[in-house]
Amino acid sequence: MGGRKRTERKHRGIGIVLTIMCCAILFSLYVRYFLGERERTLSDVHLQIEVLNGTGESGLAMQTAAGLRRMGIDVLIVGDAESFDFEHSLLIDRKGNPALVRKLSRLIGCPRVLQQIQERPLVDATLIVGEDSGDLKIGGR
Repeated sequence: MGGRKRTERKHRGIGIVLTIMCCAILFSLYVRYFLGERERTLSDVHLQIEVLNGTGESGLAMQTAAGLRRMGIDVLIVGDAESFDFEHSLLIDRKGNPALVRKLSRLIGCPRVLQQIQERPLVDATLIVGEDSGDLKIGGR
């Protein structure tokens, strides 16, 4: 009878250890693939953008482009917008990839997104930096 109890305790112990290991693995996967998604940048995705100054503030587009580059975003074109009256920053999808542009939008904190698909775009997206540029989450600015 004593041998039977020992065997039951041994099986119960093995079951507890396996349960703890399974929970640890599942928790690890949860953290890695669900919580970690928020922390990822776009460096693993080839994204090329242009940054345009929509305020007229000297050097704003260059400063923003430098911060984006530090975040791993490929900035191809830096310049001035057609006008300097942009109160709010605006992200424009040029190639028709809304999922990628939304991801960029969340990453840099630019909630205003517009789609203007071009026939032969030079870039994936355009960021027009507005008067609210201080609200953008751009590295090192």
